[in-house]
Amino acid sequence: MLKVEKKNECTNGEEKKRKKFYGINRILMETRKNSRGITLIALVITIIVLLILAAVSIATLTGENGILTKANKAKEETETASKEEQRRLAVAEANMNDEETEFQGVKIPAGFAPTRIEGESTIDEGLVIVDGEGNSYVWIEVPTSIYKNTEYTTNVDNGASIPTASEDYGNIEKVLQNYASSYRGSGKDEFDETTAKDATGLTLSEYNELKNKMLKSIYENGGFWIGQYEMGTETLRTKEDAELTTPVCKEGAYPYNFVTCKQAQEKASSMKSGDYESSLMFGIQWDLVMKFIETKEGKTQEELKKDSTSWGNYKNKEFTVTKGKYSTNNGASFLDVSGSYKKSESVLLTTGAEVEEDGKKRKK
Repeated sequence: MLKVEKKNECTNGEEKKRKKFYGINRILMETRKNSRGITLIALVITIIVLLILAAVSIATLTGENGILTKANKAKEETETASKEEQRRLAVAEANMNDEETEFQGVKIPAGFAPTRIEGESTIDEGLVIVDGEGNSYVWIEVPTSIYKNTEYTTNVDNGASIPTASEDYGNIEKVLQNYASSYRGSGKDEFDETTAKDATGLTLSEYNELKNKMLKSIYENGGFWIGQYEMGTETLRTKEDAELTTPVCKEGAYPYNFVTCKQAQEKASSMKSGDYESSLMFGIQWDLVMKFIETKEGKTQEELKKDSTSWGNYKNKEFTVTKGKYSTNNGASFLDVSGSYKKSESVLLTTGAEVEEDGKKRKK
């Protein structure tokens, strides 16, 4: 009896312990359950806060007034300022150069100097020089090897043969025509007494003398200089009878509008730098420019002759003007760029204006 009662007492004690244990365990489980819920809420809140901070940080870095945007803008402004300073130094050098020099294997005429600006310092990129007034010119290379290349001098339609001297104008011209034959078309640099005067303001003998001078120079020097920009004016001309202003070849100038071919030739020849004077380009020179772009820039004949929308000037294409001035009335008036401007019709731009299309910037 005593043993049985003692055993029952022990059992009751263990039962109390078990109940106490289960109670504590249940409290712990409830606590863990509640803690897990609090942890998930905290995690979600943390993620939301982080996303907000990330958005603020991204906006601070890349927004219109963001750090990266300002840094890129400052970099561009610094590079532009550096180029402008380098160009000013080149103009000063040109004013001091009183004799012929050489740069990159090309003869630099007296009164001119290379800009030495990145992108303008090699023949392949387009070697640029300036005169003492800041007018810019680009070197168009015409390889001297073409005059002995049988592809252009033997059994050819125009009967060209190897030129015997720099005064062999006929064969020099024919070889150049064969070299750039893909771009010749039906045009010819030939006039009679009447058409020469009407088209150029020159007599036939004056025209032929000027053309022969050009041919001789190309043959002897292996190329020629052309304006980096089209002939322009620093004073806007808005009508045909406006004063014929002094032409310039500078970035930012107005296109020289309301002018006849005869007037253009007269004004071009007035652009003298030292002993050198300018002229409108002859047809063969235009063809040679196309050949130069094909050879040095890798453009296809299709891109050069038929469709330049991927790289050059064209109309009826929407783009954003980011630098310069523009006209929508054929140059009667120009507007300053304010931010950007889009137009899907023909727009006349000031020389060297910059446009952006498909995220890429290019000068016009």
